[in-house]
Amino acid sequence: MSLVATPALARLRARFPVPEPTRVLVHGGTCGDAVDVDAVMRRLRGSLGERASMAVETACDGACWAAPSATVVRPGHRHRFARLEREPLGALLECLEGTCDDAYAGSGARGLLARVGHLDGSLADALAQGAYLALAHAVTRKPEEVIEAVQRAGLSGRGGAHFVTAQKWRLAAANAGPRLLVVNAEEGEPGVFKDRHLLEGDPHRLIEGVLIAAHAAGIARAVIYINGQARNARSAVDLAVEQARDAGLLDGSALGGAGVEIEVRSGAGGYVCGEESVILNSIEGERPVPRTKPPFATDRGLFERPTVINNTETLCVATTIFDDPPPPTKLIPLSGAVPRAGLYEVPVDGVTAWSGVLAAAGANPQRVRALLLGGPSGRFVLPEEFDAPLDMRGLGAGGVVVLPLDADIPRITRALAAYNARESCGECTPCREGTPRLVALLEDAPANRERIDALIEVMTEASLCQLGGLAGKPVASALALFPQDFEREASR
Repeated sequence: MSLVATPALARLRARFPVPEPTRVLVHGGTCGDAVDVDAVMRRLRGSLGERASMAVETACDGACWAAPSATVVRPGHRHRFARLEREPLGALLECLEGTCDDAYAGSGARGLLARVGHLDGSLADALAQGAYLALAHAVTRKPEEVIEAVQRAGLSGRGGAHFVTAQKWRLAAANAGPRLLVVNAEEGEPGVFKDRHLLEGDPHRLIEGVLIAAHAAGIARAVIYINGQARNARSAVDLAVEQARDAGLLDGSALGGAGVEIEVRSGAGGYVCGEESVILNSIEGERPVPRTKPPFATDRGLFERPTVINNTETLCVATTIFDDPPPPTKLIPLSGAVPRAGLYEVPVDGVTAWSGVLAAAGANPQRVRALLLGGPSGRFVLPEEFDAPLDMRGLGAGGVVVLPLDADIPRITRALAAYNARESCGECTPCREGTPRLVALLEDAPANRERIDALIEVMTEASLCQLGGLAGKPVASALALFPQDFEREASR
């Protein structure tokens, strides 16, 4: 069943002008800034002359490899033009007039990335492309009915732990209010950039997810905690929150619901700041170190109140729970030795495998030594696993680095271990002392193998948070899968 606009949503849409159906979306954001997209915008507007207003700056659409790029949008048609710093604009201008090569055409993808890189930053454009449709239907249902819809959709946390979202919302709702929501948008892991794309490119989807969670769990206040280095993301979210507040979406006057106040905070940018209890301490002005558990956040979290902590992607997925069926997808930031690095929305449907993901990125799986899945807390994936169907829980936070055939595995492993040692907050002994010892032992891994295994076991079982608990995971994976690499290095 396809959702249609409720009367309240139709009235809200009628308050805003309809965006122009034909325009050129110039993809800026973090990706565009890195390759001087402003120069492309100046060239394009100069070429358009009196029609310069048709060139609209937007965010990266996930095709980071294409930057600087622009997409021509006409009714029922989209066409991306890549690497415009070295390409003439003639083909783009012809496409704008209706003459277009159809290598990249269509009305847009369905899923979390459907609007990313295709919005002009206004609430009007977001509404015209479907924003707040799920919220409009959620507020007509009882809170428990919304939670049941989340459960039927099989939504689990997309930050890495994959805790069942419906259960987390129920646990918080069972406690007396006021209840709080914290959005974990810290995303400090190297090689992970999915949340930044969502925040820069479609911040109203996150706000819609926040409002759905607030209605379902009876939440009165939400804090969006963004990585302090993600300045474009912070600016986009600040603007979207202001727009939503002015439109009456936050207080419930536009679509219904009890209303929720949203505050945006910037974190310090450290890896440990992505740990949920560290976020709570940071917001409260305390030292950013992990808390002991129990109590759990759903019982006593931010300011001692029952608190739901959800990742950005998790709440964005919550906006798809009424889709028929909800798209079983995961956002995969793909980087490394691939021709088309970027953000991919990958079906986790029991069919799609890594070989298909690599092919979509233009990579030959036979030219790949391994995948590094999950960065400094992850594991290596060998080519023998490339044809196995993807598993949601096995994807972690989703960051994937493609390693070429000549990859120096021992050097990469030491770099991961050193990163964890630098990022340790020092609160617990297993992590504070264990991570630098692990770096030292890796200087001669074959000779120190038993000591390494014993140290990883202690760190895994006794660390206060998962930064220390998972710090040994890539090391153990590398030693198990590539022992000959370490032996060859040691024999030099």
